[in-house]
Amino acid sequence: MKRFANFAALFFVVSTFIVSCKDDDNDVNTSSPNSIDTSFVTKAAYANLDEIDFAQLALTKSTNDSIRTFAQQMITDHTTALSGLDSIANQFSYTLPTTIDSAHAALKAQVMGLSGIGFDSTYINSQVADHINAITLFQSEVNLGNNPNIKGYASRMLPHLQEHLERAQSVKSHLE
Repeated sequence: MKRFANFAALFFVVSTFIVSCKDDDNDVNTSSPNSIDTSFVTKAAYANLDEIDFAQLALTKSTNDSIRTFAQQMITDHTTALSGLDSIANQFSYTLPTTIDSAHAALKAQVMGLSGIGFDSTYINSQVADHINAITLFQSEVNLGNNPNIKGYASRMLPHLQEHLERAQSVKSHLE
């Protein structure tokens, strides 16, 4: 009888171990980046690169202190955000884009010829639109993403993006 009790205890321990290993495997699978995660990483990288590039342009083309202050904050904040995203991408051996996207390249070609209020207005209007799009992108990742690290990044960045949108809208209202 003692032998049976030992066997039953051993069976229970082994069964528990096997079940817990199976649960761990499922946790690993559910945290793998899904297509929403990988699409988000690429789009978020482009968003950061676009913000940095256009802010650098604004620093050289604008003479408006509010625009220049906003642009400097965009460079600082989006450089930090891009660095954080790069760290996450490295975990999955994922290579981020290194140039702005084609839509922003076309817009940049258009605004290069602008100056004064024409440039400032175009720049800040694009910032409002870009931050609305970024908030939607990041909120979608929070809601639909699969990987906790990527979702956590999106969640941490959302308040910053919302603050950027508010600041852009404020700067825009003072230009009008």
